[in-house]
Amino acid sequence: MKKSLFAIAAVTAFAGAAQAQSSVTVYGVIDMGIIGGNANTNGSTATTKTSGFGVVTGGESTSRIGFRGNEDLGGGLSAFFTIENKIDPDSSTSLSTNRQAFVGLKKNGLGAISIGSQNTPIYDAVLATDPSGVNNMAGNLVTLSKKGSQTEQAASSGVSTNGAYATRLSNTVVFKTEKFAGFGARGMILASTANSTETATGNGTQTGAGGINNTTGWGLGLDYNWDKFNVTANFQALRATSNTNTIATPAPVLFSAAGVVTGGTNVQDNGSYISAGYDFGILKAAYQYVSRKASDDTNTANYSKYTANQIGVTSYVTPTIQAFATAGMGKYVAMPATLSAAPYVPTAANLNAFQVGTNYWFSKRTNLYAIYGQTTTSNTRLTSATTPFTSYNQNNYGIGVRHTF
Repeated sequence: MKKSLFAIAAVTAFAGAAQAQSSVTVYGVIDMGIIGGNANTNGSTATTKTSGFGVVTGGESTSRIGFRGNEDLGGGLSAFFTIENKIDPDSSTSLSTNRQAFVGLKKNGLGAISIGSQNTPIYDAVLATDPSGVNNMAGNLVTLSKKGSQTEQAASSGVSTNGAYATRLSNTVVFKTEKFAGFGARGMILASTANSTETATGNGTQTGAGGINNTTGWGLGLDYNWDKFNVTANFQALRATSNTNTIATPAPVLFSAAGVVTGGTNVQDNGSYISAGYDFGILKAAYQYVSRKASDDTNTANYSKYTANQIGVTSYVTPTIQAFATAGMGKYVAMPATLSAAPYVPTAANLNAFQVGTNYWFSKRTNLYAIYGQTTTSNTRLTSATTPFTSYNQNNYGIGVRHTF
């Protein structure tokens, strides 16, 4: 009898624990379109032209699948998690890059803390303020992307290979406050260190052995919303240092602009993002400023730098037709072609871009989109003050269907 009562109590406790488990939601995006583009490089001796056209995924939003859950722990405290992966519907290998994977705790009235692979403060701010919806087509100097099979421009263009900001990082702790009198704040700490006994020192000509191998960083973001006005200011500083690399070569590698990574190579990577917007009723207007500089952490004469100013608007022309447009100007200084103690600093190339697009909403979850974007880069000179200037031009166009679930 006692054994039976004990068994019943155990089953009841297990059932109660099962009922307290997280409520899990499956979500995602499937985006497919017919997308094309052209890219031209105008050099001193020849003009190189490439083009592409075909069925491509992710023109407006990167296709993905994710799982998020939440559990009420009582007293205003809850636990939550997110696991999200990029998917490639046009590939034989569907599941692809890990986008986010984190777990955290939230206290009502205060905020939340989460640990894992997650968005940086700048990326969270861009997602909330970009008039084009952070699509993946060319012509936006903040999101800096392109879709299609046309060949990428050279690294010196600063558009297709240099991200304006690091989007997601692994090994992070993120803090987010709730809104207080219109203010909200975000913070991020990045930490991944693995130090060992140093048996040989990298001195610029040879690779070291052992010693430091650290990836660290931090970021802060502050938002303010008042009625129809919003403003955000964000800064993040990331550093990767390793004695197992030489000082000047390989060249400093940026913290990845897309996907989840732990860091670059011997680099100090600083970025900032500011945006202000106002809802006029018939349309929403926004101003955006982004800046990023990646320097050799032992020789700051070796660096690349990107800055851009952009304005944009978005409006619902009808209840089902949305239109948006952005236009921007920027500057890009490429990494020196030859790294040395006192390298030639490349010229500050000029960037100009615009993008227009529209969405037709069949429902809250399904829309048809059409986007066109164009970017030009001029005044590029890498190796010396006597080499000819090079210019780059690219355009991107496409129509597609996006479904969210």
